[in-house]
Amino acid sequence: MSTQIELRTEIPNALTEPLESWFFELDLSPWGLMQKEQGDPYHLFGYFPDDQAADAALAELRAAFPELPETFERTEIVDEHWQTAYKEFVKPWQDRSLHWIPLWERDTFPAPAEGTATVYLDAGMAFGTGSHETTRLCARRLLDYLETHGEVAKGKAVIDAGCGSGVLAFSAAALGFSRIEAFDFDPEAIEVCHANAGENPHLPAVDFAVADLEEGLGGRSADLLLANIQTDVLIPFADAIIQALAPGATLALSGILATERETVMEHFALRCEALGRAVAKTDSRTDGEWVDLQIVLAD
Repeated sequence: MSTQIELRTEIPNALTEPLESWFFELDLSPWGLMQKEQGDPYHLFGYFPDDQAADAALAELRAAFPELPETFERTEIVDEHWQTAYKEFVKPWQDRSLHWIPLWERDTFPAPAEGTATVYLDAGMAFGTGSHETTRLCARRLLDYLETHGEVAKGKAVIDAGCGSGVLAFSAAALGFSRIEAFDFDPEAIEVCHANAGENPHLPAVDFAVADLEEGLGGRSADLLLANIQTDVLIPFADAIIQALAPGATLALSGILATERETVMEHFALRCEALGRAVAKTDSRTDGEWVDLQIVLAD
């Protein structure tokens, strides 16, 4: 039976933002950050095939972040266990009428009240469980849009760009939106979306596709566009994102570190002006180390 080596330690909050930023620069990182409940301390963890790989990765990480704690807990974990180790960090989440419930708690978690919007998910560690601050920020914008526009909102065109596990697209479906498109450049993410669709037969079908931002947004016209994608992707694809917005549309961007807020706001404001898209209003919210950016175009 094969095993993995887990390294884990609790880190100061001040380290979460620089670590997240550093991980984003890696094509494939063995490291991750999670917290059990909002407000709890963050845990830095990594999974490796053997002690040698674990030691090498930790040495590289220490070289970049010498202020890391001296002690890491080292555990040998059977493959079937490390593949589900993330579950201890994933908890049910709700905001207003929207509920996200992990699949493994479907039978034990109290059923939400009748009339609420419920999504059941298990995306693993790779594609977004819904527990991350950036996903929550986008979900709140989705709920705000519904509250602001009333029942007419449910007939508006919604696009979930870079959908990952599909949590935002499924949330839109659960809330009653009827015109939803979602895409991700990673075929494995779309496989996860289809698997999650099978776990939510109570929801209307969502159109999921494998596509990058240019292909996924080309020729589209969204009334509400959700893009929970990191800054180094949002900025170079700003024009494609803006051009996919209908007159009067709302754009909700997430995946933005707090230190990047002004850079993203200024860039999208400049690109909207250059493309002749008048902006009616903008605002931003914070959740932990992360922020979002909402842009509402003029009609």
